[in-house]
Amino acid sequence: MIDHFWYPLFLFPAIPLMMTNFGNRWISLSTLIRKTHDEILAENIQGQKRVRYLDELKILNQRITLVRLMQTLSAVSFIFNLLTIFFGYINAIEIATLCFGIAVVIFLIAIITFIIEIQISVKALRKHLEDLEEI
Repeated sequence: MIDHFWYPLFLFPAIPLMMTNFGNRWISLSTLIRKTHDEILAENIQGQKRVRYLDELKILNQRITLVRLMQTLSAVSFIFNLLTIFFGYINAIEIATLCFGIAVVIFLIAIITFIIEIQISVKALRKHLEDLEEI
């Protein structure tokens, strides 16, 4: 039992750190969406500039969906990690091992989602810089 019980310790600090990171991304994105929304309405932006802003908002919407998915997956992974500890504690090693495997796979999916979100983030930055190319 002792040999298997320490496995969840690998994920235990990583998952909350990633959840904090994802939460910070959420806050940044929501602030940016609100700012862009207010700019469109306050300045009554029309034409090509409005299309650019709306394209930017579409990208931000995609990103916020991915961040929500990352947070959810990380939370589920954390639950399975806690279940690993619990089942290890009650000496149900097979169930604990299964829970740990599920936690790792779910966390892996969250990290892959994070990588996808980063790629979309770069696309959003490029879209944001388009107006500078016009100058």
